[in-house]
Amino acid sequence: MMIKDVVNNLPKVSVIVPAYNAEKDIATLIESLLDSDYPKELFEIIIVDNNSNDKTKDIVKQYPVILLEEKNIQSSYAARNRGIRKSNGEIIAFIDSDCIAAPQWIKEGVKTLISEDVDLVGGKVEFVYSKHKTAAELYDSITHMQNEFGIKEFKSSTTANLFVKSFLFNEIGMFPDRVKSGGDGIWTSRATKNGFLLVYSPEAIVYHPARPIKSLLMKNYRIGTGMLNLMANNGSSLVRIICSIPASFLPPRLSTIKKRIHQRGTTEMNEKTIKMWCVSCLCKLSFGMGVLRSIFSIMAEKLKIKSSLEN
Repeated sequence: MMIKDVVNNLPKVSVIVPAYNAEKDIATLIESLLDSDYPKELFEIIIVDNNSNDKTKDIVKQYPVILLEEKNIQSSYAARNRGIRKSNGEIIAFIDSDCIAAPQWIKEGVKTLISEDVDLVGGKVEFVYSKHKTAAELYDSITHMQNEFGIKEFKSSTTANLFVKSFLFNEIGMFPDRVKSGGDGIWTSRATKNGFLLVYSPEAIVYHPARPIKSLLMKNYRIGTGMLNLMANNGSSLVRIICSIPASFLPPRLSTIKKRIHQRGTTEMNEKTIKMWCVSCLCKLSFGMGVLRSIFSIMAEKLKIKSSLEN
């Protein structure tokens, strides 16, 4: 599918947002999207509710957006797949429900796709801190959603800020819908391995609140539960996967935190290096617990299949 000329005939964009119990953030996100400087008639906003039990759906219904539901599978990637199947855009843009889109976000993402003649664009995620700027928030901002680093080093991007030419989903399939975390890395890696081009755009900006410690630990647990699938999809052998399990619990080096601060952080973070390292140790433990949960789930599933075959 050819993307249309950027000046004379802009392409239609479908913005897809998975939402689960997002009543505190969803209105702010939708309003930021409605304030976009991209022509209003050329983009649609699709919110896919994933079994929320709060007021998310009631809030979404107050806005001129499309509301869908994914009830069968509890996964943000299943919700995104539901939105993709109902979308009409030549370009699909992904953003999370707790993000805020800059006014130029859609325009800059589309501009990069067209001007650089690529298939995927990962944008910049800028972190917003609380007034306390805790060590957990600072650690989150140098560790997660690092699209520039992820694209350069691993040729993968997060769906917190991602633009994709829609035909790719017909070419390589949908997101893996049974994973809780890491499905975006799996899918974008699959795309680049199949020869599709992914680049970074520092001008396509979304804002994301830096996570407090509780949310950060939950995030790392979810990442841990999806890590085995991610390694398997990246071609890791069973032996390598098994050998990696003990490393999931090893505390990170202090030098690693210092290096990340130097590469991605600010000078004020130097004063909280030790606290940030302590946060990273807790996150590593939470990650390891997620890996163990994933192992037990896989074993239970295999036993279930074996039992059904024997019966």
